[in-house]
Amino acid sequence: HHPEWLHWLDSDLVLAGYLLELFEASSYFGDQLVRKPDLIEEVRRMREAPGEFPDYSELPRTLGDAAELRRFFQREMLRIQSESICLRTPIFDTLKRTSRLADAAIAASYQMALEHMLDSRLPERAGYTPVDQMMVIALGRLGMLEFDLASDADLVFVLPDGDAAEIPFWTRVAERMIQQISAYTGEGMIFTVDTRLRPNGREGMLVQTEQSFRDYFATTAEAWEGITYMKSRTVAGNMERGTEFLNQLQEVDWRRWGQSGRSKKKLWEMRLRLESEQGPGNPLKAGRGGYYDIDFAMMYLRLKGAGIFFKVLNTPERIDIIEKMGHLERADAAFLRDAAIFYRSVDHGLRVYSGQAGGRLPRTRHKLEALDRLVSRWTPDHLHDQPLDVELAQIRSRTREFFERLFK
Repeated sequence: HHPEWLHWLDSDLVLAGYLLELFEASSYFGDQLVRKPDLIEEVRRMREAPGEFPDYSELPRTLGDAAELRRFFQREMLRIQSESICLRTPIFDTLKRTSRLADAAIAASYQMALEHMLDSRLPERAGYTPVDQMMVIALGRLGMLEFDLASDADLVFVLPDGDAAEIPFWTRVAERMIQQISAYTGEGMIFTVDTRLRPNGREGMLVQTEQSFRDYFATTAEAWEGITYMKSRTVAGNMERGTEFLNQLQEVDWRRWGQSGRSKKKLWEMRLRLESEQGPGNPLKAGRGGYYDIDFAMMYLRLKGAGIFFKVLNTPERIDIIEKMGHLERADAAFLRDAAIFYRSVDHGLRVYSGQAGGRLPRTRHKLEALDRLVSRWTPDHLHDQPLDVELAQIRSRTREFFERLFK
């Protein structure tokens, strides 16, 4: 008796072709498919309904426990990345999908952690019903909808001031959420959660009130912390209130850093510090002319443009809006779009190939060629008409040239 998937492969050459492509492009997904051939069903779903993704908002109600969530996440991730590889989905579309999947996992985990705490809770506090009062805020790559395979999720947990007495309860919910999402099991993990961007970092309480956030940003926070919150959004809990809260935080930030010329010098110093600290280990992101040059340039132009818009925007959308507002020359905008696509494609290729993040090009010719083949799926022709390392060197120097022109 043949397993069903063998029958699918015999009768569907396109599906068989997709699987070969996956094995060739990704030792990581190749391993997964060998260990669990039933995952081929995800590739088949992509084959039959390309570009169709479930509505993740229903997810929290359908999953029983963390193990089920882990399996769901793994299957969806495989399908998103199969589309990325086999159908050459534009890179920023793939990152949006991965981000939405991560959002759904966080929201489901919130539900599970809350239910668990309510089941095991000591007698109810009179008159307090925990529902969705705690807001879970994403920063970093997840905050800007550019989350990828093997990214860490930067999360902070916020409570309305009126719920301050319930901090101990919500802290246990937050701790359980983190544990469910980042526990390492035989099935792997969902993703790593990093909570260090909260006020006072590791010293600060895990769950803090809105007021303590506002006070911290009005008085204590460094410029780089304020700027980090320019790429933030609410991903679970009371979404409306979370969005309102982030708007207020941006106002506080704006008063402190935006209006004066201070932000320019601060951003420049901060960028160079990251270059010297992280550049050697992660040149693609933090090195001279790396992705951070684009990111910092966009933040500076946004601050300079009078605190425009709060909407969550990924890098290409930020470039579009700043160009439309007249803060960016057309040729610069076109180059930055290319550079952003190129950097994210190289980064994505490294992750898809190995299942982990990599900050630099591979050293061996064989791996470099494999990466080159992947990257050419997501970049326009003029960005892969020469060897990957040559292309990268050119993009790095042009990016830095733009960056210096802007900040000098």
